[in-house]
Amino acid sequence: MSIPLPETEFASSLDDAGMIRLGTRASLLARTQSATIGNALADISGVAWQEVLIRTHGDDTAGSLDQPGRPGVFVSALRDALLDGRVDVIVHSYKDLPSAPEPGLVLAAVPIRADARDGLVSRDALTLQELPPGAIVGTSSPRRAAAIASMRPDLVLRPIRGNVDSRIGKVRSGEFDATILAVAGVTRIGREAEFTEILDDLLPAPAQGALAVECRADDHVMREWLAQLDDREARLITAAEREVLVGIDAACTTAIAASGELSGQAIRLRAQLTRGGVTTNADVLAVVVDERSARVAGLRAAAALMGATKDRLPVLLIRSEGNDSDSESLDALGVPAISDPYVQIAPRRGGDDARRLQQQLSEATPGQWLVVTSPMAVPSWAAAIGESELLAAGQQAAAAGMRAAATGERTAQTLRAIGFTDVLVPDKRSAQGVVDALVEVEPGMVLFPAGNLALRTLPEGLRDRGWSVSEGVVYDTQIVDDEPASTALIAAGEVSAVVLRSPSAVRGLLNFVTPPASVLVVCAGDTTAQAARDAGLRVDEVAASPSSADVAKAVAAALA
Repeated sequence: MSIPLPETEFASSLDDAGMIRLGTRASLLARTQSATIGNALADISGVAWQEVLIRTHGDDTAGSLDQPGRPGVFVSALRDALLDGRVDVIVHSYKDLPSAPEPGLVLAAVPIRADARDGLVSRDALTLQELPPGAIVGTSSPRRAAAIASMRPDLVLRPIRGNVDSRIGKVRSGEFDATILAVAGVTRIGREAEFTEILDDLLPAPAQGALAVECRADDHVMREWLAQLDDREARLITAAEREVLVGIDAACTTAIAASGELSGQAIRLRAQLTRGGVTTNADVLAVVVDERSARVAGLRAAAALMGATKDRLPVLLIRSEGNDSDSESLDALGVPAISDPYVQIAPRRGGDDARRLQQQLSEATPGQWLVVTSPMAVPSWAAAIGESELLAAGQQAAAAGMRAAATGERTAQTLRAIGFTDVLVPDKRSAQGVVDALVEVEPGMVLFPAGNLALRTLPEGLRDRGWSVSEGVVYDTQIVDDEPASTALIAAGEVSAVVLRSPSAVRGLLNFVTPPASVLVVCAGDTTAQAARDAGLRVDEVAASPSSADVAKAVAAALA
């Protein structure tokens, strides 16, 4: 069947030859999955497709793929190509997608889901329980590692890299005694006979076995075509499973599993989280009528994993990133917390500020500093100018003697990822803390990549002390497009408090919901508190500083 396509839209959706350009990594699995979508698209549209191979940072790096500050190493290059107009469609293994949406793109289709389970490939055709003590099992998944460590603590777990073929090859060659792979991926490339055992007892990764097909949000013709590939059951279940990731603010290093079953309008969602060797389980039953109600179910499962109960409601953290540090500080005080961003980060791709800062970085000299106050600054900077370009400039600057500072450990790791091995993180983890930490340093030049709404504390504080600060906006903070699932929890009084960390968070919250009197409002600093009061919110507590420790103390005081 062919859908009529006006000439004005045809050129925006296809290449000059009138073909659909489908971007993919070069692995057999990626190409196989993409070809499945390409062929289905051709059947729907009557338009031929062509493969565009794209090399990603995950293909090039030899390091660990689960380092903080580097989410979606196999995803970002594909998304860049789509946003730049080099391709029209990209296909992902849904479980590999970062939980945060990409501004400018849309999840246009979640096709019928394949088998979500894991399987064991062992060299001597042994099952998991038959492997001898000390056998080496290869996995780079924190979820799989946690599960295997619980089931067989006598096995040796080691990281394993490579595509499906190479991982199986490392088992057959004797480098590993066994490895664990997703059944769906192995089956898609026709090698399901390699499995020794299907591991029914392992709860899968959220959205494992499903594909995610993305296109540009403004490509309405492609969205119409792809909508015909969307499977309602797969979309609803994966929406619930992946909202668990959002709720616990999961990183690549998080050992998290989730599995949903849909029967009519009822969903049963099981989830599992392992932290510090302790595993927590959640089992949620809910009515699901649309994607948003599915996400609400996922958020309730996340709350249960974080220790929330009917008598111990969670605190809601709503900023775009960095909620993990607040959650950890609250957890240390016995307060459960869940995350659900009301604002999002949009990198300024190809921006003049990003290029100017890159040039200054490449020309750095001893005594100069690179300072970041958000874990999104460096990834957004990389998205704006290219990851390899920023990495080269960062390594050159570090070798030249430039120093780096960050307001927290998560932010510091993004600096380490571009070559700064020695990063200053002050005890007082805030912009003011960095200013105070540099008081003993001879004033010089500071490069400050930041967002369009970054507070003035750092640049003005350093300038007051004689520093020269070169600022550049590398990302914009925006209110999210879709209503957050947590608005349902707020309206129902299922959260104890909301933490607001910036005036943009205030605007984001009130864009969707006004908290009832039962929900406390805690602000991280006087500036945010004033913005909240000006907007008509009741402010119950103001943190002494923006540090996670002080914010957690303010929340505990408000709850008390």
